[in-house]
Amino acid sequence: MFGQSAAKLWISRIIEYTNRARERNRNVGMAEVFLRLGCALVAWMMLYAHILWLAALYAIGCGPDGDEIHRLLLGLAPFTVGFAWLLRLTRPFAEIHSMLRWLSVPLLLLLPFAARSLWQVFRLVNIDARAICASATPGTWQTLWVPIQLIALLLVAYMIVQVWRSVLLDAAADTQSRN
Repeated sequence: MFGQSAAKLWISRIIEYTNRARERNRNVGMAEVFLRLGCALVAWMMLYAHILWLAALYAIGCGPDGDEIHRLLLGLAPFTVGFAWLLRLTRPFAEIHSMLRWLSVPLLLLLPFAARSLWQVFRLVNIDARAICASATPGTWQTLWVPIQLIALLLVAYMIVQVWRSVLLDAAADTQSRN
């Protein structure tokens, strides 16, 4: 019951913000607003999937599939960075952009767990010179795994900071224009 009422409230606020955005920009259609919103929400979901898997990697360890989750995260890193650039699509709609920025707070809480997973793999592969899940020597992709994940996390963090920065700058400009 609570989830349904919260979802209805959230949807009604988005429709209200959409109507306000359309009043300000007469040439913006409802389809463009929802396309931008949909792309931004998919981008947030991609970031959540990557960082949540990265955070859970410490607890998952090596399963019967070996290092498949590590390979998956390695392949997912460029896509995550690409999706992070979509976070700014809602910028022309200040209210929606401001509302979506709060989705970054749980990601911030997951970062220490993701860092622990990165450290575990770095220590295992780069310092101890062991493979992630086997007794063989680590392959080239395993030695590059941590730097690639770290670069991806830094680029995602940069885009999230840009989202917060744009919201704060827009709020400061609105306050200044009112005075």
